[in-house]
Amino acid sequence: MKDRIYRVFGTHRLGRLWSVYVPYALGIGSNAGLNIVLISLLTHRLAPAVYGDYSVSLTAIVLASAVIGQWLQQSTGRYLAGCRARASYYTKAAVLLGVGGILLSLAIVYALVAIFALPDYAANAELWSITIVAVAAQTLLTVVGATLQSEQRAWPYALQQTCVGSLKIVLSLLACFVTQRGIGDLLRACAMAQCIGVAFGGWQAGLFDRRVLAMLKSRRAWLVLRKLFAYGGAMTLWFVFMNLAMYCDRLLVRDIAGSATAGLYGAASTLVVGSVNLVMAPVLAATWPQLMAAWNVRNEQVAARLLGNLLTALLCAGIAVVAIVGAVAEPATRLFLGEKFIAATPLLPLLTASAFSFSMGPFFHKPLEFKQMKSTMCVFAVCALLLNGTLSMVITPWLGGFGAGLAALLAGSTYCALCALFGRKIVRWQIQFDLLGAVAVVGGVASIAVNRLSASWHFDSNLLKFVATGVGFIVVFGAGLAVVISLTIPNVAARKSGRLSKFDE
Repeated sequence: MKDRIYRVFGTHRLGRLWSVYVPYALGIGSNAGLNIVLISLLTHRLAPAVYGDYSVSLTAIVLASAVIGQWLQQSTGRYLAGCRARASYYTKAAVLLGVGGILLSLAIVYALVAIFALPDYAANAELWSITIVAVAAQTLLTVVGATLQSEQRAWPYALQQTCVGSLKIVLSLLACFVTQRGIGDLLRACAMAQCIGVAFGGWQAGLFDRRVLAMLKSRRAWLVLRKLFAYGGAMTLWFVFMNLAMYCDRLLVRDIAGSATAGLYGAASTLVVGSVNLVMAPVLAATWPQLMAAWNVRNEQVAARLLGNLLTALLCAGIAVVAIVGAVAEPATRLFLGEKFIAATPLLPLLTASAFSFSMGPFFHKPLEFKQMKSTMCVFAVCALLLNGTLSMVITPWLGGFGAGLAALLAGSTYCALCALFGRKIVRWQIQFDLLGAVAVVGGVASIAVNRLSASWHFDSNLLKFVATGVGFIVVFGAGLAVVISLTIPNVAARKSGRLSKFDE
């Protein structure tokens, strides 16, 4: 077991971890933490029904920005990485041209809404207009972030994410105190914070460099733009289906179970998604170049070993996170969401598991990406979408938000299973199931034990109970895992002495 743990978790050197993973982890982690703070502040000031409408609006904005800007984000990451100086100027100029096209399209939609909105629907027209602006801000922030990542500007990316998260809190609180706490005011505050982040990120990425701006009228920049569109357009369809599959349960829960349930579900979803992104997004940003490098030099054995170790490590991390969320769910709900949202407590571990299942998809489908099997990926994404939507409509009226979360978990797991089934025919990766099983057993026991112990604890502060429960889980989980590892030492010694076969190893 010790050797397996070393092989799985000891593959990245400390220097690589510091130079690539740590900046992304700090940036994404701070943004997730600040979003949790924002959720807590808003849920303590807004009614569940109002927050439910706000959460659904944010989800729609994320989906719309994914549809509109995903082609440019993906192609930027593909063609800007590794560019020489002069080639990067043309590529960045093409990115600016693509951004201009996106903004022009949104401006036309904005004008149509403003011109043809009926007087009876003036309030809805204003909300639509604000939403369009928010979609533009979200899209630009994503594209600029992809530019920073492509040139491995990890620290500027981290600073950009932290600044945007901080500004969202400040401007959203101003919207709550100064205005009528309407959804439009909150969306406007988020869009303003993102626009400031776009300006900072664009400056750090060199998008406003005069040498880049001088290339805007060149023919080569337009040719590069055509290449970006051809590559990114092929991936957009998959992202549309996958994002719909990930978020359709949140969109359906309001129509099926009402705004109050949507408020509970949206608050719990946003809270745990930030935690999952804290673990997964930096890993994807740091490991993707290594996987592609191994495949591009046709070293399939290294790619298989790296992917197998990565999947094992992430599944172990996912189980541990779900277990600790299950242990701290009750104090976490009271602390971050408030007493009005205490009914969301059972949703936290379930939604954490469902978010992890979808986050594992980009890792399980890596072999399909290696072979550029985009149509297969699209089919699997459609399957996940149909399964999530169908199960949500069937189970949610019966189980409420818990049913919607269960539908999302089954849909995400199905996508991973389908990708694993087909992907292992391309890359023969292996998951260390003994290590995975040990983490699952220890995590489950630790979560149940700490839950029962914490029921008898009495604290005057929700923060103290949250910290005490979390520390208690870490102690119990760490002790249990240490016991399991110590019990497997004889097997390790036997393998070293040759008493175990190579197959058992």
